[in-house]
Amino acid sequence: MNFKNWEEVSLNFSPSINCFLGANGVGKTNLLDAIHYLCITKSFLTNTDAQAMKHGADFFMVKGLFTRAEQEEEILLSLRKNDKKLLKRNDVEYQKLSDHIGLLPVVVISPLDTNLIYEGSKERRKVTDLILSLADSHYLHQLIRYNRLLQQRNTYLKETVPLRKCSLEILELYTEQMEPLAEYIYSVRSQFWEKTAKWLSEFYSQIANSTEDISVAYQSDLAQGNLAAMLREATARDMDVLYTTKGIHKDDIDMRINGFPLKKFGSQGQQKSYLIALKLAMYAVLREKTGMPPILLFDDIFDKLDRNRTANVIRLVRDMNFGQIFLSDTDPERSVQIANQFHGNARFFHIHSDQKIHIE
Repeated sequence: MNFKNWEEVSLNFSPSINCFLGANGVGKTNLLDAIHYLCITKSFLTNTDAQAMKHGADFFMVKGLFTRAEQEEEILLSLRKNDKKLLKRNDVEYQKLSDHIGLLPVVVISPLDTNLIYEGSKERRKVTDLILSLADSHYLHQLIRYNRLLQQRNTYLKETVPLRKCSLEILELYTEQMEPLAEYIYSVRSQFWEKTAKWLSEFYSQIANSTEDISVAYQSDLAQGNLAAMLREATARDMDVLYTTKGIHKDDIDMRINGFPLKKFGSQGQQKSYLIALKLAMYAVLREKTGMPPILLFDDIFDKLDRNRTANVIRLVRDMNFGQIFLSDTDPERSVQIANQFHGNARFFHIHSDQKIHIE
């Protein structure tokens, strides 16, 4: 209710593949985002929850009924203006939204994935941390603790250094608390990217029908030593710039094709194939870690893929048994051809400009 352009809509889905079809701007992606909200507690399109509220409304609500481990789970998320988000599982309110992360794993593949190539390292860390948090709640809690200490250390530097009141003993206390958290996060990220790199090469070759050398490499300060020693060595610089210059909050991912940076040397087709393969690789690692197939959201990714690559992506997803799939598309004929590949119970939602939906 009152979710973006949707005043009220209730839909039943196929456990196999579901296709949201219609022209641009009718609300296909918003339906995918509603599913993402129920799984992750936030949008994959924006960082501002207020933007999910229909214009003129003073609240929005999304409710979903899921089957997980043969149990029904009812998830309700709502937000009123000038209030905090409310999240309930089977009518029981969560005290912390982070406690929900991982219950319903989901992976989204969308045109926004190009941010992984063209934006800064923060974007690449964000998607890494999301997948790892879906796989392991302990990772999420350790990450939250590290980030809280990092913020406190940075605030301490900003407030005390200009007044010449910065204490090396207090900085050492931050170091002692951050070091074991950073070592754990570094270890989990390293293992994740090692596994993801193997799937990436396999999936890219299937999607692009190519023997190009595809790689992804995890880069971290901690590869050079432990955080405690680095923080002590960087103390003078940190006091100059008033923030923490070393640590896992500086980690990055190096994406390459034939040994060269994907950003500079990958064609549009190569970049698209790489990003789809990368997200599917993350999906494969997440499924392996959780023992369940996450929900897969395809947001308008076939529009600029050639016919061969589209067929290869669908064949790959079908043969890997990726679980329940939702996709948005402007081309009904293409989606019918895609759905027919799954030999399952496909469902088509034809969305019109007046928000009426015809279901097949």
